[in-house]
Amino acid sequence: MHHSSAIVLGLALALGGASACGGDDPAESRGVDGDPSGSGAGTTTGTGGDPNPDPANARTFDHRHAALDVPASCLDALKSGDFVFHYAHRSHGSQIIVGAESIEANNPAYGFRAEYCGVPSETGVFPMWDGMTSNNLVRGEHYWASEAGLNDLRAILGAHPEIRYSMWSWSSEISEQTEQDVQRYLDTLDALGQEFPEVTFIYMTGPGDEEYNGANRAKRNQQIRDFCRDHGKILYDFEDLDVHWNGERHTAVVDGVEIPMQHPRFDVDTSGNAEYEHTHTTQDSCVAKARAFWRMMAELEGCSGQ
Repeated sequence: MHHSSAIVLGLALALGGASACGGDDPAESRGVDGDPSGSGAGTTTGTGGDPNPDPANARTFDHRHAALDVPASCLDALKSGDFVFHYAHRSHGSQIIVGAESIEANNPAYGFRAEYCGVPSETGVFPMWDGMTSNNLVRGEHYWASEAGLNDLRAILGAHPEIRYSMWSWSSEISEQTEQDVQRYLDTLDALGQEFPEVTFIYMTGPGDEEYNGANRAKRNQQIRDFCRDHGKILYDFEDLDVHWNGERHTAVVDGVEIPMQHPRFDVDTSGNAEYEHTHTTQDSCVAKARAFWRMMAELEGCSGQ
């Protein structure tokens, strides 16, 4: 592992007083640190990260990428076993995985394997480590928002140099985060990128499927976009994928504010489409998420053909 005293100190400061907390993935479970108010712990920002961020390195992957194919030669490269993708998520984040499995069922060229808390043994597939050391319902404190979570992440990355990418997905708790909470997430991933320079940490916006605290949710997602743009980060824009269908961007007025909102096509309560694999959304939405993910990996690996 690539530790330096300055980075470790900065990361510890960025974490503030976070504490570990267990828990599964009930829909009502909110807050980064098991705090239903969403206030979380720690408000220190701006420490431990890249001292010279380059905005020119920023890349955002969103609904525009869900419509793009991946060349066959690139699919082969992504399935070559040269690297492993580490992904920590809760139920919303599983949309990418079940979407990828749906794509593979229809087109075996998109071979994909997500292994529970480990490196897949199967070859000739895109290999994803699904979860952490013993849990694949991963709240913030299990990945970035506590020292225990960070130590588990360090252990995974230190023992598995084949992991080239790592990503953590927000679930419904994004709507109750403060500006300071989200800044702590951003600062911590920034510092992790310095601690593990061989690993690309991919940032994510949170889902856009709820009106609850919708105006704050939209602000927090925009905060993530702004940081990634200004600091040259890689962003998978989950909210943007939620709100777009067939070239149409859906919005709603919540508490007097117009905000991005999940497209009715993906809303299981209004679209007439069944919820797909306990993901809070439809199969179409999951497939769109997975198509954007495949395209993101093709472009990050430099084999997209564009």
